[in-house]
Amino acid sequence: MQTIIQILKLNELRSGNKDGRDWKMQDAECILLNDDGSVGEVGVCSLPKDLIGNVSAGHYTATFTLRANKGREGGRRIEAQLVGLTAIPPDYFKRTVAPAPKGA
Repeated sequence: MQTIIQILKLNELRSGNKDGRDWKMQDAECILLNDDGSVGEVGVCSLPKDLIGNVSAGHYTATFTLRANKGREGGRRIEAQLVGLTAIPPDYFKRTVAPAPKGA
């Protein structure tokens, strides 16, 4: 599943060690955009490990997958998880279609 998002801010990288295993995570403050560029939703998205340190504020086509979240409270809630970002130009929504020639 894909949608267009705008990353406004990257939150501080968090890291630690639990049960002898190192971990790190980073969240991004995001806007989910409608097809016309208007604001759909505002929220926080966790970055996948391969994108930590490799992404900045901007506009992206975001790819999500659905997964059972087994990590929190022993639940099995199905949630969308970000798996990829492809940068798009910030003027993506400002592009206009050239008017048809007169007499066409």
